[in-house]
Amino acid sequence: MRFDLIRDEEGLLALGPEWEALERRSPAHLFQSHRLLADWYLCAGKAGGAVPAVVVAREGDELRAVFPGCVITRSGVRILTWLGGFFIVDYGDVLFDREAPGTVEAFLAEALLLVRREVGFHVAYFHNMRHDALAYPYFSRELRFFRGDVAPYVELTGDFEGYLDSLKRFRKKQKSDTLRQIKRLSELGELKFSVVPGEAPEAPGVLQAFVEQKRWRFHSSGVHGVLFKPGYEEFYREELRRNPSLHLCCLTLNGEIIATHLGYLYKNRLYFVMPTYDHRFGKYSPGRVLTYYLMRACFEEGVEIFDFCIGPEEYKYEWTDRDVPITSFVSDDLPGRLFIALKKGKIRLDALLNRIKGVHP
Repeated sequence: MRFDLIRDEEGLLALGPEWEALERRSPAHLFQSHRLLADWYLCAGKAGGAVPAVVVAREGDELRAVFPGCVITRSGVRILTWLGGFFIVDYGDVLFDREAPGTVEAFLAEALLLVRREVGFHVAYFHNMRHDALAYPYFSRELRFFRGDVAPYVELTGDFEGYLDSLKRFRKKQKSDTLRQIKRLSELGELKFSVVPGEAPEAPGVLQAFVEQKRWRFHSSGVHGVLFKPGYEEFYREELRRNPSLHLCCLTLNGEIIATHLGYLYKNRLYFVMPTYDHRFGKYSPGRVLTYYLMRACFEEGVEIFDFCIGPEEYKYEWTDRDVPITSFVSDDLPGRLFIALKKGKIRLDALLNRIKGVHP
C-alpha cells in the first residue's frame, strides 16, 4: 500500500468523502468518524494548538487504512495522540478495511515511523483503547501500560419491559423507583420527553439549556470541565449544525427543560456521552427519568447498543452489569515513563485539592 501523511487542515478536510466510505467498510466507532474529528479540529483542536498527523494508506486509488493522529504540545513536550485530543475520544482506534492487504500491525508500525520522521514527537500517548480495538494488540505489545478503565453498555435485545424486569438481578428497585419519580414529576404538571433533531427550530435553545446545566454542575463540583476549555462550546454548537449523528434530547416539565442529554447515534449504537439536569429538580432524579425514556426510545427504534461510554460512574450500573475493559498506553521509553509519573502526580494533586475544597473526586 502507498502511505501518505496529512499535516494540515486542507488535507484533513479533503479526506472527508473517502474517509466516510472507509468508515462503512470497517468496524469504526463514532470516535473515528471524519465528521466528528474534523469539527473538533476546526473548533477546539486549532484553538489548543493541535497539528494533524494523519497517516492514510491506499491500494491503487482506494483508501484502505487511516491512522487518525495529531500532535499536541504541552510545556514544550510534543505529544502524539489521537485526533480528537484528550477529551472527546472515549474509544481510540484506527480505521482498517477488512479487504486491505497486510495487517493492522504492519500498517501501524509504518504509520508511526512516518509520523516520527516527518513530524516528530517526544511522547506517544494513546488513550482509551477497548480491548476489541483493531490497534489494541499492537499497542499492548509495543507500548507501556498507563491506566485502565471500563465502559458499561446494554445490548438492546427483546423488549423494553422485559429489559426493565431483568434489572432486578442487580438493582431490585430500579424500575419501581424510576416509575415513582415519573409519577411525582407528573403530579407537578405536563412531563414530556423529546428527541430534538439538529435542524429543529428549538434545537439551539435545548443546546443552550444543556450548556447552562453543565456549567452549573462544573462550577458546583469545582471540576474544570471540558466546556471551559478553548473551542469546546463552539465545537458542540458546530456538531449540532453539521453532524447528522448528533443525538440531542430533553425532558421538560410544563415546557421548562429539566434534563438534557447530548450524545450520538452512529451505526445503530447510541453513545450516551453527556447527560445533565437542572439541580433545582434534583430530588426527582430527572437524569434517571430522562435515561429511562431515552432507553425506551432506543428499544422502539431498533437501536442495538446503548453505550454508556468510558467511566465507571455508579449511575451507569443502575442500568447494566456489563462493561468492556479499556486501556491507555504511552511510549515505552524514558520520555514515556516521565510522562506517566507527571500524569499520575497531577491526578494525585487534583484529588488532594478536591478534598481540601470538600469535593469528592
